[in-house]
Amino acid sequence: MKGNIKFICKKNSKLKKVAYLLDVFPQLSETFILNEIVQLINDGIEVAIFSLRRPKEKVRHAKAEELIELTRYLSVDEVSWLKKIWLHLHFLITSPIKYLRTFIFSYRKRHDGTFWHFKQSVIYAKEIKNLKAEHIHSHYAASTATKYAMLVSMLTGIPYTFTAHGCYDIFTYPPSDFEFRAKMAKAVVTVSEFNKDHINRHLKVPAEKIQVIHCGVDLAFFNIDDHEDRNFILSVARLDPVKGLHYLVEACNILKERGLQVECIIVGEGPERDSLELLVSELKLDGRVKLVGGKTCNELLDYYRYAKVFVLPSVYEAMGVATMEAMACRIPVVATKVWGVPELVENGVNGFLVPPKDPRKLADAIEILLKDPELCRKFGEEGRQKVEREFNLEKQVRKLIELWES
Repeated sequence: MKGNIKFICKKNSKLKKVAYLLDVFPQLSETFILNEIVQLINDGIEVAIFSLRRPKEKVRHAKAEELIELTRYLSVDEVSWLKKIWLHLHFLITSPIKYLRTFIFSYRKRHDGTFWHFKQSVIYAKEIKNLKAEHIHSHYAASTATKYAMLVSMLTGIPYTFTAHGCYDIFTYPPSDFEFRAKMAKAVVTVSEFNKDHINRHLKVPAEKIQVIHCGVDLAFFNIDDHEDRNFILSVARLDPVKGLHYLVEACNILKERGLQVECIIVGEGPERDSLELLVSELKLDGRVKLVGGKTCNELLDYYRYAKVFVLPSVYEAMGVATMEAMACRIPVVATKVWGVPELVENGVNGFLVPPKDPRKLADAIEILLKDPELCRKFGEEGRQKVEREFNLEKQVRKLIELWES
């Protein structure tokens, strides 16, 4: 490996090799997966990454460029049926009981596509078994990769876990077989107590099977003491309806009408770009609200350096990794009181929480911070301490390793 990623064992881990099975890797917006893998490697765990598809994005984080060297891109369409038949025969002969159990399980669930995935799963099972991986992990409960991880685990006997994140895979479109995916897993990892409660009560997974392990941030990297004194509002998010960025643009218009000279920068890319640009134009906020596209971690650090207030106006939000990063950089934050966000942002302590879809309340909170440097400093320091205590990347990944080793 080159650069900052090295196989140096900092911890005395029993676990030596883990396989990650992911839909697409790397993704610019999924820094939490990237950072998790990097920290595992720095903890002395050998990580084999399997990606079902190649990323289409051209902008990549520097660490992601290095991790591509560890990534195996295996598409089921690229493997001949003759090879797949041979692999099925291999598992039938070498592990007949596991194979037949997986076959019967998948056939009984053929209505939801599980049997089709079983036919393909031998491709990943053979690769992961050959690597002598001791554990399999995937992200997003509803991902195809998590279904493959379940089937590979059944075929090989290698335990697996998955991280269920929030909006789409828990609340909006949870997989119809969530209960089965959880039952077959060693544990279900999720990022907030709010998520855990929902998975337990609504998706019928026993509480003892659910482990809350927060996403974490690199505290050494996201660590800024000096901020230029300017009315610079920052938001970092995918340009997606669930992020509520239209309400931030409307809040900026309210601030303009109140006579505040503010600038707002929105970092991120996504399907809402055209509608956001149209709204900016309609409200005559050109030059005041700027959509600068997706940025790498190194580029993002400069935006955090010059931001006075960080805002994440999500309609739905599991937690918000960008909010953690801003807090680690001692930036006062304004977020919405939704789902797991109050576990990170404590209203009046390290930031402000406002109702979702309320641009006026959002503008009120931003204005208070823009006019009160001492409160900004207080929220910034409290935010940093909160992240140090509860969202330290190294500590959270250590919890993940301990779960896998248990």
